[in-house]
Amino acid sequence: MKKIAILLLIVLALAIVALYLSSSDNPFITDGIEQSDFAIEDTSSVGKIVIADRSGRIVKLTKEEGEWVLNEKYPARFDAVETLLKTFINIYIQRPVPKETVEQVSKVMASSAKKVEIYDLENDLIKTWYVGHATMDKKGTYMLLETPKYGKSSAPFIMDMKGFIGMLNTRFFLDENEWRNTLLLSYPEMDINKIEVEYPTDFGSSFSIEYFGENEILLFDGNDQKIPVFDTALVKDYMLNYRKLSFANFRTGLSKLKMDSIKSLTPYQVIRITDASGEYEFKLWPKRGDADALNIHMDSLGIDRQQVYASFNGGDLALAQRFMWDNFRAPLRAFAIEE
Repeated sequence: MKKIAILLLIVLALAIVALYLSSSDNPFITDGIEQSDFAIEDTSSVGKIVIADRSGRIVKLTKEEGEWVLNEKYPARFDAVETLLKTFINIYIQRPVPKETVEQVSKVMASSAKKVEIYDLENDLIKTWYVGHATMDKKGTYMLLETPKYGKSSAPFIMDMKGFIGMLNTRFFLDENEWRNTLLLSYPEMDINKIEVEYPTDFGSSFSIEYFGENEILLFDGNDQKIPVFDTALVKDYMLNYRKLSFANFRTGLSKLKMDSIKSLTPYQVIRITDASGEYEFKLWPKRGDADALNIHMDSLGIDRQQVYASFNGGDLALAQRFMWDNFRAPLRAFAIEE
């Protein structure tokens, strides 16, 4: 009898909770259609993502032949796009927004939320997310859903992501330079035909390498004169630096006028690479600090010890790490055979 009594009490308690949740006094219930199906189960079907804010900034990511393209002109960062796709598939409702705060949250979102449109491979709109601000504890993000079938939801939800604790809104950034892929070229198999390295202010150190695979290498000076004797192993070691060519980022913090001014200066090094698909060019300039702001990252001449300015194929100025790019600065004499 005692076990039956306990079971009846449990059933009664569940009935009371169900009645409360369905009552009009429940603070989590709002009028209208509440859309809660935020997740995208098959992210391989996503073909375009558009992020925009009320100030007019917009980022468009489009999948073209399996690769993501930023604003129809730059390769997009693979890791950043992957972060969005993981968010699409792993998002879930952490909890509803209490009824008494829905109006306030909605007002804030109306003025500051980012609009995220998600399209399929046929360019048909799947869902639209309105990504708002974080909760007070920074462990949830206010979001609202809109779909072509049901329109915009009547109330936002507090969203979270499986395997993650924190804010989701920071994943939907709008700085174009932050979205740009910093990996420019990659030659893991060393499928390079030719490397030309020019030092405009030290022309005697310039050289070029023609590579035919294995130990079939030709070395030339800056005047295209063939070097008859050189250390093949040293040249091959130098070429291994070309397995990966990347910049740190495109956020230089400089005005366009200042960037154009730097690009008009003579670079300290020019690298040209020829492969089966064409020719590519890198230019490198020293990064100078303000005369009044010398610090541990600057040498006695005010040159940054950690970064340089760089461009790829004459494009926008970027920042590159010296610990990587100083490996490309070998002079012609570095390949001489020691007697």
